[in-house]
Amino acid sequence: MSSEANPSFLVDGIKTIAIHNDVARIQFMQLGNDGKPEDAMVLLVPLKQVGQISEALRNIRK
Repeated sequence: MSSEANPSFLVDGIKTIAIHNDVARIQFMQLGNDGKPEDAMVLLVPLKQVGQISEALRNIRK
């Protein structure tokens, strides 16, 4: 698979989360060279999958 089909993003935090039409839109941010936050990417997650994804993220530290 090419990296264009599966891009990677380094994020430093979440800027906003909004829900529209049963889809969570998560706006991530990263710190720029000047240390100020910049928009990085938007992750779209169907609400039915939010619980499963958040549980998987919680288990990273285990």
